[in-house]
Order: sequence, then structure tokens, then C-alpha cells
Amino acid sequence: FVPAGYDPAKRYPIVVALHGIGERGFNNVNQLTLEELAQPWVRDSVQAKHPHFVMIPQCPTNQFWWPSGTWQGNRSKPNLMIVEVLDSLKREYRLDTTRFYVAGLSMGGFGTIELMKWNPNLFAAAVPTAGGGDTAVAAIAAYTQTPFWAFHGASDPTVSAQRGSRTIVSKVETAVGKPFVRFTSNRNLAGSTTITVDSLRKAVYVDSADFLYSEVINGNHADGWLEAWRHPMLTDWVFSKQKGGGTVNIAAAVSSRPHAPANVAIVLRGGVPMLERTLPGGAKRLYTLEGKRVGLRE
Repeated sequence: FVPAGYDPAKRYPIVVALHGIGERGFNNVNQLTLEELAQPWVRDSVQAKHPHFVMIPQCPTNQFWWPSGTWQGNRSKPNLMIVEVLDSLKREYRLDTTRFYVAGLSMGGFGTIELMKWNPNLFAAAVPTAGGGDTAVAAIAAYTQTPFWAFHGASDPTVSAQRGSRTIVSKVETAVGKPFVRFTSNRNLAGSTTITVDSLRKAVYVDSADFLYSEVINGNHADGWLEAWRHPMLTDWVFSKQKGGGTVNIAAAVSSRPHAPANVAIVLRGGVPMLERTLPGGAKRLYTLEGKRVGLRE
């Protein structure tokens, strides 16, 4: 995906988005149309704020983004080819090599973590969802070099949250010597049980947190990535990161707005994040994230 109005005089970020095992094949379609993998990155509103390239490769049916069955000294050919394609794109387009990003779901979550392992100096940020990976000391040390925001469904029956994201998060916490920003809630950020949505917003926009972990209470396998792709703060967090510890100021649009009061919550309506304000008596009003009123619900 080439951003609209591409100007070869400028440099652009690129997002690599990796699909799951069910989207493998040779049709170059499934990875673009299933599991909402493309939507967070090519959406008009996101591209308007953060113009960037998107690369969504398809893994062959009989292969993996990660070396299935073993971690010792192996790397899958498709995982290696991702980097080869990026190298070719750098020659064809003006890409900002300090702002390469990678995200993936399920098998793609494993693939994302594999790329962090083998290429600790390549990506400015990563979003592994419903995944896992190598937990050896050397691998954990490599992961610490890339800011990442992991997502997982707490009750994922396909990829165990405990054996997957939780273990990696815990080991990285120990390696970096400080805790992740942990946000646990029901679907759509409802009923948070760790930190509040406002605290999460502060971590993203004010503190520029490098390591975050979101978990969906009773969440299934798909909740691990849908919570990420529909998250109102994810793309801003991703594009704020720059390789080498740098950050890009993306908070200007929200810094002038006060943190939401207790009677305001972020909700999803038809897949669109909105602000919901509860009035005295229980009536609820919906607003866009820019503050425009869009309706009244009793």
C-alpha cells in the first residue's frame, strides 16, 4: 500500500502486518481481507494523520512465519524473506528506516516476535497479538531492543496467554528492570481491572511508554488481535516510536484536551471508537473523539 500523495522528496514509515495460519496460501487475497489485519493501517483517518506504507505478505500454505516445532538456531524462510522484501522496497521508495514497524496476529504474532529476535535493530515498534515465541535468555535480550505492545485474550484456547504473551512479558520485565504498563479489561476497553483508560492514555501520550501489555478478560483467540486493531490509541503509539530511542510527537492533537472525567468512557460503536458520557439520571451521550456530539441514548 502506497500512501496517497506519495512524495519521493519525503521519507515515510512502513508497517509490516503478518497474518495468522488460516490466511496462508497463494491467492494474495486472504491476508488482505480477513481478521481486520489491513484496516488499522489503511484507514483514511489513520493515513491522514500518519501517512505510511503498508506491507502485508502472504505465507505459503505449507510454511510458517516462525520455525514451527523448534527455536534452536532456526529461522523460517518466509520470515527471512520479509526482511529481503523490505530491503528491496528501500531501493524503490523513500522509506524512513528509523520508523519501520511490525504487527501480527496468532502465527503472525509469533512471526512478529521472531522478527524482533533476529532483527533487534530493524523495527522501531512491534505489536505481537495472540502470539508467543522463544523465551531463552538471548532471545529475551533481543526483545528488549524493540518497544512493543502485546495483546492477548486471557482465555485463548489456541495460544495460551500464560505460555505465550505473559511469559515473554514477565521475562522482558525482569530484563529491563521495570514493569510493563498492564491494562486488563473486558472487550472494547470496558471494565478495566488494572489501570484506568486515562492512565493508559497518559502512558501512551505523555510518558511514551515502551512496553505495554493488554489482556482481554475471558477473551478468546480473536480477541487478542481485534482488541488491538480496534484500539483508539494503538496507531498513535506505534507511529510515536523511532528507532534509537527517539520519539515522534503525536500528542499535539490530544494534549490540549483534559483527561476524560469519570463519567466519560471510550466505547466502540460499529467498530468506531467514540466517547460516551453518562448524564445524571443515566442517559448517555455519544461524541466523536474530537468532541462532536453524534447522538443521545437513553
